Amino acid sequence: MAIPQMALSLAMNAAAPAALAGYYQEPAWLREARLAAWADFERLPLPAKTEEAWRRVPLARFPWDNQRVVVLPTPVQRVEELPPCWFEPLPPTGQVAGMLVHYNGFPAYATLNERDRRQGVVFADLHAALETHEAVIRRYWQRGETTRPDFNKFTALNAALWHGGTFVYVPEGVRVSCPLQALTGYNVEGGAGLHRTLIVAERGAHVTVLQDRISQERNPALNTEVVEIIAEEGAWIRYASLQHWGDKSHTVSVQEAQLARDAHLLWVSGALGGQVTKEFQRVNLQAPGARAVMQGFTFATAGQHIDQSTYQHHQAPHTYSDLLFRNVLKDTARTVFYGMVRVEPVAQDAQGYQANNNLLLDDARAHAIPGLEILVNDVRCSHGATVSRLSDEQLFYLQARAIRRPIAEQLIVQGFLRSIVEQVPLACVREGLETEIARRFWA
Repeated sequence: MAIPQMALSLAMNAAAPAALAGYYQEPAWLREARLAAWADFERLPLPAKTEEAWRRVPLARFPWDNQRVVVLPTPVQRVEELPPCWFEPLPPTGQVAGMLVHYNGFPAYATLNERDRRQGVVFADLHAALETHEAVIRRYWQRGETTRPDFNKFTALNAALWHGGTFVYVPEGVRVSCPLQALTGYNVEGGAGLHRTLIVAERGAHVTVLQDRISQERNPALNTEVVEIIAEEGAWIRYASLQHWGDKSHTVSVQEAQLARDAHLLWVSGALGGQVTKEFQRVNLQAPGARAVMQGFTFATAGQHIDQSTYQHHQAPHTYSDLLFRNVLKDTARTVFYGMVRVEPVAQDAQGYQANNNLLLDDARAHAIPGLEILVNDVRCSHGATVSRLSDEQLFYLQARAIRRPIAEQLIVQGFLRSIVEQVPLACVREGLETEIARRFWA
């Protein structure tokens, strides 16, 4: 199906799901899925403060009035034609196998090298991929525990009104030559962000995906995002998820990975933007040999509120997961980490590790709530969290060597986060993150 080139602006109401399905000429099953999701959205209340995962989220600050579904077609021939200050720095030619840029809900730019294309790799807008890979998309659509429409009101809204989606498909045994870079951005006033991502690596496939987000709204904006990752038997996925939302963005991001036998996942996430951000990250280790390493970092400043919920679910024996999240807080920022490792009775010889470290610079507050649910006796699991301030001894050591205190603080923070930043693919992106971290000391 051809991607429409006409601008679209819809009120978020009961007529919008059918209007979107007609706009994209979607198949009947997807149209019905949108309508069913809207029914869930209308039925479900906002999450209650009695729910542990939502207890500290300032839901009253989320904007609902005057939010619209907006698609603004803006195709470009080169990424450099996008508005300035977006997605910088970009990798040099040859360092990525493909790039996909969504700009205000429209796939503005897409490229994939010929070598990977010939092997059957698909890296495309979700609507465009429906024309060639509908069966694959339908097979994996909304298969997760947290990505289903009735998980909460926000996932229902995304399932009903998503527009502009990223689709990655790697056939059996194929190794993608270089990382794939997906970029999503918004700068249209009043347009809600409702992006959806589906990544599928079939048996024995290898792929690296770097996904980044940015927005430049002037008024409070609503953003709900869903990411589904499927790693079939023996597949290897490296997924880096970064966000640089604008300082008026209010976001709920739900991301879930399903790992089959002997599948491997390295999941790196970085949260640097947004006024209020609620993130769910869940990995399901569904068969023996499944392994997941999850690492994340946050640098929250001013009055930012970033709330993270993670879930490592061991559903089979001989599975392994290791999670490390590190947060830096400056000014009056606030972070919440609520993590859980759950080991089912069938998951003998599972290994699950979880750690959250928080570094406070000013009057910020960090809440760390790690947890274990162990339902079997033969496991190796641990969890822990720390909340601390900068070490006076470390600061004295640096200042005694003629390093001014602001620079000393910056060096300590960069060292605190570096082991995680180094897991992000593409050197130019890592350098950009280091620069952004340093810039926050001088803002």
